[in-house]
Amino acid sequence: MSDTFFANGKKMILGPLLGKGGEGAVYNISGSSDIAVKIYNDGKAPERHEKIVAMVAAGLSKTSAHVAYPLEVVTKQNGKFAGFTMKKAAGFKTVHDLYGPGSRRAEFPTADVRFLVRAAYNLSAALASIHKSGCVVGDINHSGILVSTQALVTLIDSDSFQFRSNSRTYRSLVGVAEYTPAELQGVSFENTDRTTNHDAFGLALLLFQLLFLGRHPYSGRYLGGGDMDIKTAISQRRFAYSARRSETRMEPPPYVPALDDFGDEVRDAFELAFSRKAEAGNGRPSPVDWVGVIDRLQSNLVICGIDRSHHYHKSKASCPWCKLEQGIGRSLFAAQLVTPTSMANIGEIIAQISRISSPPRPPSAENIMPSMRDLKVSDAAKSKKSGRAMSMVAALAGCGVGLYVAATFQGLVGIIIAGASLMYFFSVKGDEGPFAAELKASTTEWNNQRQIWEKRAGPEQFEEKKAHYLRLASAHAGLPQREKEKLAELERKKRDLQMRKHLESHLLDRAKVAGIGPGRKATLASFGVETAWDVKSRRITNIPGFGPTMQEKLRKWSKSVEHKFVFNANIPTDPQAIREVKNDIAKHRAELERDLIKAPDDLRRLVYEATRLRENPPPELVAAYRRMKQAELDSGRNA
Repeated sequence: MSDTFFANGKKMILGPLLGKGGEGAVYNISGSSDIAVKIYNDGKAPERHEKIVAMVAAGLSKTSAHVAYPLEVVTKQNGKFAGFTMKKAAGFKTVHDLYGPGSRRAEFPTADVRFLVRAAYNLSAALASIHKSGCVVGDINHSGILVSTQALVTLIDSDSFQFRSNSRTYRSLVGVAEYTPAELQGVSFENTDRTTNHDAFGLALLLFQLLFLGRHPYSGRYLGGGDMDIKTAISQRRFAYSARRSETRMEPPPYVPALDDFGDEVRDAFELAFSRKAEAGNGRPSPVDWVGVIDRLQSNLVICGIDRSHHYHKSKASCPWCKLEQGIGRSLFAAQLVTPTSMANIGEIIAQISRISSPPRPPSAENIMPSMRDLKVSDAAKSKKSGRAMSMVAALAGCGVGLYVAATFQGLVGIIIAGASLMYFFSVKGDEGPFAAELKASTTEWNNQRQIWEKRAGPEQFEEKKAHYLRLASAHAGLPQREKEKLAELERKKRDLQMRKHLESHLLDRAKVAGIGPGRKATLASFGVETAWDVKSRRITNIPGFGPTMQEKLRKWSKSVEHKFVFNANIPTDPQAIREVKNDIAKHRAELERDLIKAPDDLRRLVYEATRLRENPPPELVAAYRRMKQAELDSGRNA
C-alpha cells in the first residue's frame, strides 16, 4: 500500500502504525504530533465514504474536545476516498485498563478511588457532548473509550456513531452484546435507529465498571436453576446488585463493593438505569443526569483515616475499601498510608493507659434505689384476692355440706360433694394467677438490668477495655519484628514471588483462550479472575458457566504461561512485594494507632460513666426495680 495520501489537497505521508482493526488501520502522520489518520481497507472505504464526508461537513470536530471526530477527508493519489484525519489521543489508555484492578496496577499505578470517580464524571460529560451534537454512539463499549493519566476521557471510533445528515440517518451497525440493553438484544442494527436512551444503558454499565472494580452489573450468582450468562441476564433484566433480589433472583459475586457504598443517589441511579420501567422513552438517567450525580458524589467523598487512596461516601460509618481489601487479602489501589505517630508518643499513650485506675466495685443495686413507699396493691390484685377468698369460703362451705349429707342422708353422695369441694378449695388456694407470672418476669428483668449496671458502674467493663488496649499496644510493639520476619520470608520465597509476578503480568483479557470470549472474560473479571495467577490461585469451580471443560481450558492457558517462566536468582527480591509487606505493616500500624490514640480518653470516659451510674442509677434500672416491687405487692410476697 502506498504511504502517500491527500487531505484537502495537501500531501501527507504515513508514519508508524498505531493500531489495526477489521475496518482498517490508524497511522501517525509524518511531521504531525497531534493528528492521526485512519485508512480504510479497500472493501470498506466505499461504505464509509458518504458518512465521513457528511460528518466532516457538519463540523462535528468543533462540537466536543472529548471525541476524535473526523477532521478532514483523506484520498488516495487517484482521488478515491481512503479515510479521514482525526485528533490523536496520545498517552491515553483504554478504560478497561483503568477499571480492572489487575491492569490498573500496571497502567494506572497511582490511581485512587477519587481518580475513578473523576474519570466517571468525565465519561458522562463526554457522552453528554456527543448527544448535544446530535450523534448517538450506538456501539458503546470499553474498547472505544480512552482515559489519560489525568482522568481525561476521549472517545474514538466516531465513524461508527449514528449520525443524521439532512434526511438520511447513518446508523451504527455493530454492537457488543455485553453492553447492549435488553430491548436491543437479538435485534438487527442495520434496521434499527439507536436512541440516547440506549446509550444511557451502555454509559451506566461503564460507570458501574469504573466504580465497582470492573465488575459487570449483570454478572453474579443466579439463584434459579442452571447458569446465567451475561447476555441472557441482560435480556431478562437480572441486575445482580439490585435490592429487588426476589425479582432478579441474582446476587453479587463475593468481595465486591455494596451498591450503596457510593451513597443512596448513586445506588438509585443504577437501580433505575437497569430497570425495566426505564426502557421506554428517555427513562434512564441521561449523561447530563450522571454528570450531576457524580459531581455531588465527588463533593461527598471523605478520605479514609488509614489509607489516603481510599475515598468513600460520608454517609458510611467506616471505610468500605479497607473492609474489602481485608477480605480479598490484597490492596486494590496503591496505598497512601497516613503518617504514623512517633514511637515516643505511642509510649506516652501506653503509659497513660497504664496509669488510669479502675473504678471501685459498685454497692448493692438495692441500696441505691429510691424509696418505693408510694407503691400500693393494685386494684386488679385486690379484686383478685377478694374473689379468691370468697371462692375458698364457698369451697369450705361445700365441704361442710358434703360431710353433713354423708353423715345424715347419703354417705357416697356426701363424700363426693365434700371431696369435690376440697379439690376446688386447694385449686383456688394454689392459683397464683397472673401476678405470679408478672413477678417472675419482673424479677428476671431486674436481674438483667442489675447485671448490666454492675458491669458498667464497677471495674468489669473498664478492665475489659483496658486489657483490650494493652493487647493492641503489645501488637504495636511487635510490628517491627513482624515486618522483619515477613521480609525474610520474601527472600526465602524469591522463586515463588518471581513466578507470581510473571503470572500476574499475563492478563486474561488480552489472551486468546479457545471458547472464552468477551462475555466469559467479563464473568471471570466479575469474580476477580483477571490474570494467569488468579486462574492458578483461585477456585474457578464456583463461577457460573465454568464447568470442567472451561476450567480445564483456563488451567491449560495458565500452565502455558507458567511454562514460560525462567527463574533468575540474581534478581533482587521484587520491590513490589517488599512494598506490599511494608504497606501491610504500615496499614496495621495506622489501625492500631488510631485505636490507641483514643484509648486514654475512652478509659477516662468509662471511669466517669461508672461514677455517674453509682451516683445516679439509670432510669431503666429504677423502672425494673419498681416493676418488681409492684409485682411483689400484688402477688402477696411482700406481706
